[in-house]
Amino acid sequence: MHYKKIDIGFDAQEVSAGPIDVVKYGIEKDGKFEGIAYKNCIISHKMTASLLNHIPIKMRHMFVPLHMHINRDIIPHIDSGVCTVVNLYLKAGGYTTDFNKPKDGAEPFKLPNQTTGCAYQFEDVDTIASFVAEDGDAYILDVTKLHSVHSGSDKDRIAVALSTKLDFDSVCQMFEADKNAISAH
Repeated sequence: MHYKKIDIGFDAQEVSAGPIDVVKYGIEKDGKFEGIAYKNCIISHKMTASLLNHIPIKMRHMFVPLHMHINRDIIPHIDSGVCTVVNLYLKAGGYTTDFNKPKDGAEPFKLPNQTTGCAYQFEDVDTIASFVAEDGDAYILDVTKLHSVHSGSDKDRIAVALSTKLDFDSVCQMFEADKNAISAH
């Protein structure tokens, strides 16, 4: 499995991008950045408390909330320095998230600021799984797997990305255990 939709409520009005650029992947075009940018995330105390309720106390320090902003297609890539991301889509923008596999003979390359990850050209991969998120959806993504994003619109995609070095299965089990605990009450 490459992704899993989860049901956790959150209020987009309680989130904004902070002033600190954490990492960007993309290009400058006509004085404007195009690509994917992560900034520090400013989240209300109420929403922070709500999100933390889904994560066991002993693991909360393992999640970093970032404000993600995408404004163009993102080439197939494997993330650097992170294993799993829980994306809370504030504005989904009609984008499609694809999981890919390289075609035979395709050569990976590194973007200038990539460390452990790699990237491929769109024409060098096949799609093996995909989803289209809606505003308010939450998905767990295995970002150790090759994935890409297609815009399909001129809108932006904005999300809170809870990044962790925990593996995908562990994060899925954590949210499944949380759901079972909530439904048992």
